[in-house]
Amino acid sequence: MSPPDHPPLDTVAIVASVKASAEKTWKESVDTKRGNPADAGFISWDTRLSDPLPMTWPLVEPTFAFYAYARGMNPMRLRDGEFVGPTWARITWSAQGPKLELTRMDTRLTSHGVQGVRPLRKEELEALKVKPLEALLGPRTKATDQQLKSYYCLQRSVGNIPPEAVTAHAAFFEWLGCGP
Repeated sequence: MSPPDHPPLDTVAIVASVKASAEKTWKESVDTKRGNPADAGFISWDTRLSDPLPMTWPLVEPTFAFYAYARGMNPMRLRDGEFVGPTWARITWSAQGPKLELTRMDTRLTSHGVQGVRPLRKEELEALKVKPLEALLGPRTKATDQQLKSYYCLQRSVGNIPPEAVTAHAAFFEWLGCGP
């Protein structure tokens, strides 16, 4: 057996690096300290990171975008959901030259509505076991394709993929076949 042309990528480290870059930029450039926490209208904002989305589909070269988006809480006003804020950045990563590129988008922290929560079913919990970057970079099989479809459709249905990402990666979401 011959050694692989390239060592396997450490997908956990890649995702951690993207997340660290987003969190650093969030702290440096997004003003989350507005208002008085005692005010009923105050929203405590935090940042979240989408899963990787391929820049081309079918995958021509391993380049992915992650989207950083804001979610907010105020237990005085909302207890069974969270406030939906803007998608404030896109972070691009490529296996061809593993360098991150962060592009700021909308950094105005305003609520775009409310997103509720619900318990997950057993098959949804099973779908969440997928490591999407590993699956996207690994060999393509029918089983892997089905796992990717289940995973990303679930993430979209629960609001963990911003609308801007769905638009920017239309070919991928068309392939996934999940509804709005």
